[in-house]
Order: sequence, then structure tokens, then C-alpha cells
Amino acid sequence: MNANAQRIKDYLLGFYPPEEWPTLLQQADDWAVTQPLAGLRVLDASPLFRNSLGKFMALLAAGAEVYVPRRTTMPHDAAISAMLPDFGIKTAEKGRDDFDIVLDCAAQCARRTPTLGYAELTRSGVPVYERTRRPVIVADDGRIKRVETTLGTGESFFRALNQLGYTELEGRRLLVVGYGKVGRGLVHYARKRGMRIMVADVEDKAGELPGDIGFVNVNDREDLNDTVLHAWCVVTATGRINALHNKLDERAVIASPVLLANMGIEDEYGTKIPPHRVLNNKKPLNFILDEPTRMCFIETTLALHNACALELLTPDLPNRCMPPAPDVEERLLQIATTRGTGELKHLHLLLADASHEK
Repeated sequence: MNANAQRIKDYLLGFYPPEEWPTLLQQADDWAVTQPLAGLRVLDASPLFRNSLGKFMALLAAGAEVYVPRRTTMPHDAAISAMLPDFGIKTAEKGRDDFDIVLDCAAQCARRTPTLGYAELTRSGVPVYERTRRPVIVADDGRIKRVETTLGTGESFFRALNQLGYTELEGRRLLVVGYGKVGRGLVHYARKRGMRIMVADVEDKAGELPGDIGFVNVNDREDLNDTVLHAWCVVTATGRINALHNKLDERAVIASPVLLANMGIEDEYGTKIPPHRVLNNKKPLNFILDEPTRMCFIETTLALHNACALELLTPDLPNRCMPPAPDVEERLLQIATTRGTGELKHLHLLLADASHEK
């Protein structure tokens, strides 16, 4: 393993035991031998926090020249950002466009023109990339992303509430808007805390919900607003910008005591709800945490996003969005479930459930 990758490994082992991030460690060890990205320039736009360094470790071990974009709006840890030069990671100035691969998040770098293509981390970036004329591997279309979005994001929402002082949750009313991967995780952890839960979605999800959870259609404006105004907290998890725009009685909601939170990258409430009325000014609530998603929940996703870079080396890929290769995911999951923490050993139960999810 080269010196920069080794420095990251040594630094992170001071925070995470190997069983917390077995997939990234194995990926780095393997790629240090095979050097699959040797000589390639990779721009990585993932949200930058301490556990993100494990992702860069593997890319550096693979021989890549790793860059991050100059950040403006994407959440990041400024202290970690300041450390990047110590690990040989460079900042791409605005306008620079000589990259081979872009590992993107929320289509921040969709205007760049990499020679080989893109790998998009989130669902929110897909509508932009559906118009591209280059290959795009969508990590969010894979099974592994459920580990982060269902378990990791759900757990971190309640960890963030706890940090804000909201610790007594049993019996309180929670409205979860959106019942995809993130919404299911929020419901999972809310039930464990004894909350009274309603789900809202544009599609009829009533038949998919446990019997103790109610359902309201987002397009039923009267029913939706009544549910919002009787909730203790509303949390959005649709992955769509302006998902509730013109759906809410804004004046009544703004004046009410209901807590509003968002767990998506985009502003899901719309411009008529001011930022100060939503916890963390409409940014994902878990980004108030030093570690927005625990390493054990996010590391397999980070390894998958890296692995998508190798898929882009395949000749004659079509110029469209594609899911990750199933065999690539299977190899990563095998490492996570056999070498990971106790929580990761039960991933097969999660991944076998709700295979119909988008």
C-alpha cells in the first residue's frame, strides 16, 4: 500500500476497529496489489466526513490521483477537509475538467466531462444523469445502498434528535413523508422507540405498512395538513426537491409547534417554508453530527461507489444510467457480513426484505 493510503489507514484505525470497516480495508489491500486505477484522475464528490477518508484510502491504494471539488453547499467537516493535503488528496479548482472518472453525489459534477464516465451515489442525482451522454453507474440502484439508507440514515436521525435534546420519544406522533429506503429505516427505528407513526407518500403504501402504522396520501391536501398539524415531528425522506411544495398550508404549519426535519440532500419542503422553520435549516438533520452515518453502516456503500469506478473501465459501456453489477455487490456483501460487526451480520435479512423498493 502506498504511503498516502497507509497514512489514512493508520489514522482511521485510531477511531474504528477493523470489524467496523472490513470492506474498505479489504478493497484497499486488494487494489494495492492490482493497481486497477493507476495513472487515472478521479474526482470524488462524496460528502466529506472522517469516515469518508476510508473511501479515499482505497482509491489511493488503487493508484488513482484523487481530487475533491472545491466545496460550497455539500455538507462536510471543515477539519477533515483541511487534512486532505496531508494524505495527498487534491482540490479541483472550478472549471477544471481533465478527469477520467467522476464519483459524484447529487449530480454536483454532472457538467464535468470525464473520459470514462460517472458513478452517482444518490437517488437525487439520477434525473440529471438520465440526460447524459456518458456511462453512469448508479450506486443507489444496488442492494448495498439499503444498508446505509435504511439502517444508517434511520439510526442517525434519532441520534441527531438525541443530540438536540429530544430524548423522550415514546408515544409521540411522528409523520414520515416518503416510504422508500430512508423512510423504511426511519419507521424501523421509530417503532423501536415506541412512537406513534404515520407515513405519507404519493403512492398507496398502506398495504406495505405494519398494522400499527397509519397512512395518508400526500396528494390529499386536507388529510395531509391535518396529520402534519397533529404530529409532534414531521420528517421528509422522499429524495425529491420541493416534494411538499404547494401541499402544505404554509401559514398554519409555520405557526404550529410541530418540529420539521429533512433527511434528504434536497430541500423537500419548498421555498414557502423558510429554512429557519426546519431543523438544521433544511439540510439533512444527521449532518449536525460529527459522524452523520456510522462507519459500519456506510463503509460498504463507499466501497461500492469505488467499485463502480472499476466498472467504468469496461470497454463499450452504453451511454446511460446502469445499476452496479450484481457479482460486484455480492463480493462486497460477503466481506461485510462475514467480517463485520454484529449488526452487519444480519444484513441478509434486510436485503431480502422489500426487494420491490425503488
